Amino acid sequence: MRIIMKMIGNYIKHLPASNEPLSADVYLIDGDKYCYVYDVGNNDESLSIIEGISKDKVIILSHYHQDHVGNLDKLQFRELYVGNLTYETIGKGTVVEDSYMIHDGITIEIKHCPSPHVSGSLIVTINKEYTLIADLYFTRQVYDTALASEMLNTLESIDTKYFVVSHQVETSIFEKEYLISELKEYFNYEGK
Repeated sequence: MRIIMKMIGNYIKHLPASNEPLSADVYLIDGDKYCYVYDVGNNDESLSIIEGISKDKVIILSHYHQDHVGNLDKLQFRELYVGNLTYETIGKGTVVEDSYMIHDGITIEIKHCPSPHVSGSLIVTINKEYTLIADLYFTRQVYDTALASEMLNTLESIDTKYFVVSHQVETSIFEKEYLISELKEYFNYEGK
């Protein structure tokens, strides 16, 4: 399999997910000093591309599922940001419990977001334009309604134009209002 890297805006490179082996989407965010890697995937091609980055890497993991973290132990990086359950699972990284800002020629906000898919998820907003939300768009048929409500409230509060999701075939970029309305419909959400 050959990964075809795509650009999102002027500063995000997107490595699409794969099924064999199951590997999540990987996002490379180009700062002045560092390259910020959102999820590291679980396949050799993603690993090779990440290893080939010449800048020091700062890794941000959305959550601890293998398709998102599989390549982590094979990589060298300067810093690692994780949610609390990811820290409990992999045993390393700096835990982001609420929100953490980075200014490196671009503005990056790493934020904890409740999720019925997996608790302790991290999302990343770049320049108040794109918010990478990994698997928050996916949930189990049986879910915690309070947790779904918390997730929707958090997503609504984010100052962004677009949400970018993992594991999509056609497009991974959705306007904020559209994605929130889709999630509200799915969860039969009535509001705060």
